[in-house]
Amino acid sequence: MNRGSFKFGDLTSESINAVITQWPEIPIPERKILINDSPIGIDRALLFDRNAYENRKFELIIAIRGNNRQENLDKLITTLSTGRYVDAVFYFDPNYTYQITLTDVVDVKRPLIMSEYREYGLKFSAAPYKYFNDVPDINIGTDSVTIVNPTAYNALPYIKLIGSGNINLKINGINYSFTGVQGLIELDSSLQNVWRTDGVTLINENAKMSRSKFPILNSGTNTISISTGTGIIKPKWRSL
Repeated sequence: MNRGSFKFGDLTSESINAVITQWPEIPIPERKILINDSPIGIDRALLFDRNAYENRKFELIIAIRGNNRQENLDKLITTLSTGRYVDAVFYFDPNYTYQITLTDVVDVKRPLIMSEYREYGLKFSAAPYKYFNDVPDINIGTDSVTIVNPTAYNALPYIKLIGSGNINLKINGINYSFTGVQGLIELDSSLQNVWRTDGVTLINENAKMSRSKFPILNSGTNTISISTGTGIIKPKWRSL
């Protein structure tokens, strides 16, 4: 990526004549730990680890050039104002995708009355994890496949199973059973959802999965197989 460039969803900085004008400070997310210092008779506070992280908060200064600045600013804000997380890739960390939501926009300055650009401060809240880009899909079948998670963090994969009838997915010795599969079934551990697609219609299939917990891919080696048919895994490796 060129210096200053970014991509928010399908919107690129080049398409709206915009650049990031400063290198932002994006903090490491804070661990969610409850500290209870009220108990009497012990020599330290009690810690309750929630095994999760707070969102990151950061700000970007973005300059938009040209006579159609307002139109392009509207495109930028509309892209980011969805009520959901938006995928974002930045020139300063091009190997990762962040999931962000816009929290505020400030008109920072207009350098000169006749200047061709105006700068805006955009404030974001980002999900704690960032995701590796350009990770290839992994094909699975009835023969065991070994997948190595190269990170220190568990991954929450997307999995598509292709086949019909009852299918048993085994990951690291844990069975995930699916009954009455009709051609294919999809699941996403980060969304905690199971579905299939009939044409353009999404059909909820959560009732066809026997386990209440969704698959994870541990840090290091993972062994995966299915009882019948084939499958595709998007591992979604992530880091802080």
